[in-house]
Amino acid sequence: MASQVVREWSGIQQFPGATQAKLFELLGKLKQENVESLTILVMGKGGVGKSSTVNSVIGERVVAVSAFQARDDFTSRAGFTLNIIDTPGLVEGGYVNDRAIDMIKGLC
Repeated sequence: MASQVVREWSGIQQFPGATQAKLFELLGKLKQENVESLTILVMGKGGVGKSSTVNSVIGERVVAVSAFQARDDFTSRAGFTLNIIDTPGLVEGGYVNDRAIDMIKGLC
């Protein structure tokens, strides 16, 4: 995997207070279990809104909306790192996109 650039998760400040509190509570529970990071792999057909959904959930533009690029993004908050792997469309025209699978393998 390429060198990781970890950014502070600032978009969390845009969430309602109750949502922020719940997220911090969940991150705290994970840290108590000695879990310091979480990886989420976002998969689906091309053009269905995977990147837009990631950006919406994170509360900021962390991934570019692109049909042809697999990439990962690291954000952190309070010492907890969230790694999001946003994939290109894996099934195009009824066929598995082998190029996309190879790109994903390179990120893992």
